[in-house]
Amino acid sequence: MRRLVAVIALLLGALAVEAQPLKVTINPAEQKQTIEYFAAADAWSGDFVGKYWSETAKLKIADWLFSQEYDENGNPKGAGLSAWRVNLGGGTLEAPNADIFPYQRRAESYLTVDGKNYDWGKCAGHEYWMAEAVKRGSNYFILFSNTPPVQYTLNGKGYSPDGLKANLREECYDDFASYLATVAKHYMDKGWNVPYISPINEPQDGWDTPRQEGSPWRNSELKRMMTALDAELSKDSCFDNLRMQLGETCRLKYLYESHPRYTDKFGEAEAPNWVVRTFFDKKSPHYVGDLRHLKRAVYGHAYHDIRSSEKMRNVHRLAGEECRKYGVEYNMSEWCLLPGARTKNIEGLTKDWYSANYADMQAGLIMARIIYSDMVDSNTASWSYWKGMELRGDHALIALHAKDGDIFRGGDVKANKLLYALGNYSFFVRPNYKRVALSGADNLSEVAATAYLSPDGKRLVAVYVNNTFDKQSVEVALPKAYKVASAKMYITDERNDLSLHEMADATAFSINARSVTTVVYNLK
Repeated sequence: MRRLVAVIALLLGALAVEAQPLKVTINPAEQKQTIEYFAAADAWSGDFVGKYWSETAKLKIADWLFSQEYDENGNPKGAGLSAWRVNLGGGTLEAPNADIFPYQRRAESYLTVDGKNYDWGKCAGHEYWMAEAVKRGSNYFILFSNTPPVQYTLNGKGYSPDGLKANLREECYDDFASYLATVAKHYMDKGWNVPYISPINEPQDGWDTPRQEGSPWRNSELKRMMTALDAELSKDSCFDNLRMQLGETCRLKYLYESHPRYTDKFGEAEAPNWVVRTFFDKKSPHYVGDLRHLKRAVYGHAYHDIRSSEKMRNVHRLAGEECRKYGVEYNMSEWCLLPGARTKNIEGLTKDWYSANYADMQAGLIMARIIYSDMVDSNTASWSYWKGMELRGDHALIALHAKDGDIFRGGDVKANKLLYALGNYSFFVRPNYKRVALSGADNLSEVAATAYLSPDGKRLVAVYVNNTFDKQSVEVALPKAYKVASAKMYITDERNDLSLHEMADATAFSINARSVTTVVYNLK
């Protein structure tokens, strides 16, 4: 009997410990980095959907991606993305002997097939999403290129012949730069805001198979291309505020270290490793920090290092430290769940996490953990998801269910949990918000949170990621100078999609299990 009483006492004691509220302190006066934007990209299927799918389906997608409005029940209509990454394709859709597969990864360019003229009637699907974004208040476009137009490549294809050098003919660097600038001007003439061009994607990869458009780049080739584009942009004052993005590094580790895979392939001097040091150390032969149109920033992709929170946070901390060492801003410009993630044991997730093409809440929790680490450990100024939409929803914010699997025939669309989990950040944390100090919730295995203040100081946003299987009570303390007038909560979990929940108490509340939850405070 005594033993039973002791066991019961231990259980009750454990429950009492679990029931203790999480003590969170937010100090809006202690400010961190300025947030520039949250984004996603139109590749791969965007151009096809914009051209061939029904207006009903397309408008639903546009609202999910860009709307900053609330529905009749007070729920956000979508993720409210503040920027959109636009694929400047290489023309593999129409190239002779085109062989990239899956088919939807082939992309148009604005060049005619012979490369002698521009056809501004092309890429209409890409332009559709840009126009719909502008209608919803998101007029901020990053133009990115995975390959030079096939008319300029060594092999007439949108992928490399050998994976050892840039797939760009020696005489065509200026032509490629002119193409990028000309397309940017075309968009600007429509009244669309183009603050950035990213001409090179993941230069570390060989891109020597027809799985998608891509090209490797040696360090000297990368510098030559950035220099050529800088010179082209300098010819016209309309580009005075346009900046080039550098990096798009396939893995954050390569911002601050090297890998034998690349040094063996490219050679020590030419391997696109140590990206920050290589391009921003004045002693480096590849220094580009003096280019007029280059933003002093690097852009990296947060793939691969996600199996454990500790490992991920260490990689992100080291990336952030390297950027600070050279006075360079860090940005996370691409992430999604790669196909190989299906086979990996990812910390804190149940075995069925990959169901429905990574569309479930557990996929949303993985993403929210990465956003937290990018914000806190790397001080990212922007955060971008990869695919905004894709057939079957593979690794995308929105699933496209095409009729008979044919992307040309239209079909039904469905928002994945990833869209809503991203919306917990992107809808509420707007451009020019400042991340502010938050303590007491920094355990990604349990509960982690970040907070952001609006430029006018009247709105405070806190985003909580609860990775546990239990509801968590929270008590929030603010400095005396900050008084809360009202607060609302928006929840994404298995049963809620960015859903409004009224709060009886703005500073004492509960966070649902396995959820991403945003609390919006209106300050007096």
